[in-house]
Amino acid sequence: MTGGRRGSHVLDAAIRLIAADGLAAVSIRAVAAEAGVSLAQVQYYFRSKEELITAALEQAEDEFLERVGVVLERPRSRHRLRAVIDLWLPLDEARERRVKVWLASVGAAAVRPTLAEQARQTDEQLRDWFRTELAALGIADPEAGAAQLLALVDGVALQCMALPGRSRPALVRRTIDAWLDRLPGSD
Repeated sequence: MTGGRRGSHVLDAAIRLIAADGLAAVSIRAVAAEAGVSLAQVQYYFRSKEELITAALEQAEDEFLERVGVVLERPRSRHRLRAVIDLWLPLDEARERRVKVWLASVGAAAVRPTLAEQARQTDEQLRDWFRTELAALGIADPEAGAAQLLALVDGVALQCMALPGRSRPALVRRTIDAWLDRLPGSD
Protein backbone atom coordinates (compact mmCIF):
# COMPACT_ATOMS: atom_id res chain seq x y z
CA MET A 1 0.00 0.00 0.00
CA THR A 2 2.76 2.46 0.79
CA GLY A 3 4.37 2.34 -2.62
CA GLY A 4 7.88 2.45 -1.25
CA ARG A 5 9.87 5.15 0.51
CA ARG A 6 7.80 8.17 -0.55
CA GLY A 7 4.52 6.48 0.37
CA SER A 8 6.02 5.69 3.74
CA HIS A 9 7.04 9.35 4.10
CA VAL A 10 3.41 10.34 3.46
CA LEU A 11 2.20 7.86 6.09
CA ASP A 12 4.73 9.20 8.60
CA ALA A 13 3.32 12.69 8.00
CA ALA A 14 -0.22 11.43 8.56
CA ILE A 15 0.85 9.72 11.78
CA ARG A 16 2.44 12.96 13.02
CA LEU A 17 -0.82 14.82 12.33
CA ILE A 18 -2.90 12.16 14.08
CA ALA A 19 -0.61 12.26 17.13
CA ALA A 20 -0.73 16.05 17.26
CA ASP A 21 -4.42 16.72 16.58
CA GLY A 22 -6.34 13.47 16.09
CA LEU A 23 -7.98 12.00 13.02
CA ALA A 24 -9.86 15.22 12.29
CA ALA A 25 -6.52 16.85 11.39
CA VAL A 26 -5.96 14.43 8.53
CA SER A 27 -6.82 15.60 5.05
CA ILE A 28 -5.05 14.99 1.76
CA ARG A 29 -4.01 18.66 1.75
CA ALA A 30 -2.77 18.68 5.37
CA VAL A 31 -0.78 15.48 4.89
CA ALA A 32 0.78 16.82 1.68
CA ALA A 33 1.84 19.98 3.51
CA GLU A 34 3.22 18.01 6.47
CA ALA A 35 5.11 15.64 4.16
CA GLY A 36 6.39 18.46 1.95
CA VAL A 37 4.93 16.91 -1.20
CA SER A 38 2.21 17.86 -3.67
CA LEU A 39 -1.43 16.88 -3.35
CA ALA A 40 -0.99 14.79 -6.47
CA GLN A 41 1.78 12.77 -4.80
CA VAL A 42 -0.43 11.94 -1.82
CA GLN A 43 -3.30 11.07 -4.18
CA TYR A 44 -0.97 8.85 -6.19
CA TYR A 45 -0.64 6.55 -3.18
CA PHE A 46 -4.05 7.03 -1.54
CA ARG A 47 -7.35 7.52 -3.38
CA SER A 48 -9.21 8.84 -0.34
CA LYS A 49 -8.76 10.29 3.11
CA GLU A 50 -10.20 7.08 4.57
CA GLU A 51 -7.65 4.95 2.72
CA LEU A 52 -4.84 7.25 3.91
CA ILE A 53 -5.99 7.11 7.55
CA THR A 54 -6.36 3.34 7.47
CA ALA A 55 -2.89 2.89 5.96
CA ALA A 56 -1.33 5.32 8.46
CA LEU A 57 -2.88 3.52 11.41
CA GLU A 58 -1.79 0.17 9.98
CA GLN A 59 1.76 1.48 9.68
CA ALA A 60 1.71 2.78 13.26
CA GLU A 61 0.52 -0.61 14.55
CA ASP A 62 3.04 -2.47 12.39
CA GLU A 63 5.85 -0.31 13.82
CA PHE A 64 4.67 -1.08 17.37
CA LEU A 65 4.39 -4.82 16.71
CA GLU A 66 7.85 -4.76 15.11
CA ARG A 67 9.27 -3.30 18.35
CA VAL A 68 7.44 -6.01 20.29
CA GLY A 69 9.04 -8.60 17.99
CA VAL A 70 12.50 -7.32 18.90
CA VAL A 71 11.72 -7.74 22.61
CA LEU A 72 10.39 -11.25 21.95
CA GLU A 73 13.85 -12.29 20.80
CA ARG A 74 14.97 -12.11 24.45
CA PRO A 75 14.66 -15.18 26.67
CA ARG A 76 11.15 -15.60 28.11
CA SER A 77 10.89 -14.07 31.58
CA ARG A 78 8.92 -11.65 33.72
CA HIS A 79 11.41 -8.97 32.58
CA ARG A 80 10.58 -9.66 28.95
CA LEU A 81 6.87 -9.36 29.74
CA ARG A 82 7.56 -6.06 31.50
CA ALA A 83 9.58 -4.80 28.52
CA VAL A 84 6.63 -5.36 26.17
CA ILE A 85 4.26 -3.66 28.61
CA ASP A 86 6.64 -0.69 28.80
CA LEU A 87 6.50 -0.36 25.00
CA TRP A 88 2.74 0.17 25.30
CA LEU A 89 2.87 2.84 28.02
CA PRO A 90 3.36 6.57 27.32
CA LEU A 91 6.51 6.87 29.42
CA ASP A 92 8.42 9.10 27.00
CA GLU A 93 7.69 11.33 24.01
CA ALA A 94 7.89 8.60 21.36
CA ARG A 95 5.63 6.20 23.26
CA GLU A 96 3.26 9.05 24.12
CA ARG A 97 2.93 9.76 20.39
CA ARG A 98 2.14 6.10 19.75
CA VAL A 99 -0.51 6.06 22.47
CA LYS A 100 -2.12 9.21 21.04
CA VAL A 101 -2.36 7.51 17.66
CA TRP A 102 -3.75 4.37 19.31
CA LEU A 103 -6.38 6.38 21.20
CA ALA A 104 -7.45 8.13 18.00
CA SER A 105 -7.69 4.76 16.28
CA VAL A 106 -9.66 3.06 19.04
CA GLY A 107 -12.04 5.99 19.34
CA ALA A 108 -12.72 5.91 15.61
CA ALA A 109 -13.09 2.11 15.63
CA ALA A 110 -16.51 2.53 17.24
CA VAL A 111 -17.85 4.04 14.00
CA ARG A 112 -15.46 2.83 11.28
CA PRO A 113 -15.62 -0.91 10.55
CA THR A 114 -12.17 -1.07 8.90
CA LEU A 115 -10.60 0.49 11.99
CA ALA A 116 -12.62 -1.79 14.27
CA GLU A 117 -11.20 -4.81 12.47
CA GLN A 118 -7.68 -3.41 12.75
CA ALA A 119 -8.17 -2.80 16.50
CA ARG A 120 -9.54 -6.32 16.95
CA GLN A 121 -6.54 -7.88 15.21
CA THR A 122 -4.02 -5.92 17.29
CA ASP A 123 -5.92 -6.74 20.49
CA GLU A 124 -5.93 -10.41 19.51
CA GLN A 125 -2.17 -10.43 18.84
CA LEU A 126 -1.38 -8.81 22.19
CA ARG A 127 -3.85 -11.00 24.08
CA ASP A 128 -2.37 -14.15 22.47
CA TRP A 129 1.14 -13.05 23.32
CA PHE A 130 0.19 -12.20 26.93
CA ARG A 131 -1.59 -15.57 27.24
CA THR A 132 1.49 -17.44 26.02
CA GLU A 133 3.84 -15.48 28.28
CA LEU A 134 1.65 -15.89 31.34
CA ALA A 135 1.23 -19.63 30.73
CA ALA A 136 5.02 -20.00 30.52
CA LEU A 137 5.37 -18.08 33.78
CA GLY A 138 3.00 -20.55 35.48
CA ILE A 139 -0.14 -18.47 36.00
CA ALA A 140 -3.15 -20.70 36.73
CA ASP A 141 -5.54 -19.13 34.19
CA PRO A 142 -3.52 -17.53 31.38
CA GLU A 143 -6.68 -16.61 29.42
CA ALA A 144 -8.12 -14.57 32.29
CA GLY A 145 -4.68 -13.20 33.15
CA ALA A 146 -4.15 -12.00 29.57
CA ALA A 147 -7.54 -10.26 29.57
CA GLN A 148 -6.77 -8.60 32.92
CA LEU A 149 -3.31 -7.51 31.88
CA LEU A 150 -4.45 -6.06 28.56
CA ALA A 151 -7.27 -4.16 30.30
CA LEU A 152 -4.83 -2.87 32.92
CA VAL A 153 -2.27 -1.73 30.36
CA ASP A 154 -4.93 -0.10 28.18
CA GLY A 155 -6.44 1.60 31.23
CA VAL A 156 -3.23 3.04 32.63
CA ALA A 157 -2.18 4.21 29.15
CA LEU A 158 -5.51 6.01 28.81
CA GLN A 159 -5.20 7.54 32.29
CA CYS A 160 -1.71 8.80 31.54
CA MET A 161 -2.98 10.62 28.48
CA ALA A 162 -6.25 11.88 29.96
CA LEU A 163 -4.77 12.90 33.32
CA PRO A 164 -1.17 13.88 32.62
CA GLY A 165 1.20 14.82 35.38
CA ARG A 166 4.79 14.46 36.41
CA SER A 167 3.98 11.68 38.87
CA ARG A 168 2.07 9.60 36.31
CA PRO A 169 5.01 7.49 35.02
CA ALA A 170 5.95 6.43 38.56
CA LEU A 171 2.32 5.62 39.39
CA VAL A 172 1.94 3.62 36.19
CA ARG A 173 5.06 1.60 36.94
CA ARG A 174 3.89 0.89 40.51
CA THR A 175 0.45 -0.17 39.24
CA ILE A 176 1.88 -2.55 36.65
CA ASP A 177 4.48 -3.88 39.10
CA ALA A 178 1.77 -4.61 41.69
CA TRP A 179 -0.04 -6.78 39.13
CA LEU A 180 3.16 -8.49 37.95
CA ASP A 181 4.21 -9.15 41.55
CA ARG A 182 1.22 -11.50 41.86
CA LEU A 183 2.71 -13.82 39.24
CA PRO A 184 4.18 -17.14 40.38
CA GLY A 185 7.88 -16.86 41.22
CA SER A 186 7.71 -13.11 41.84
CA ASP A 187 8.34 -13.34 45.58
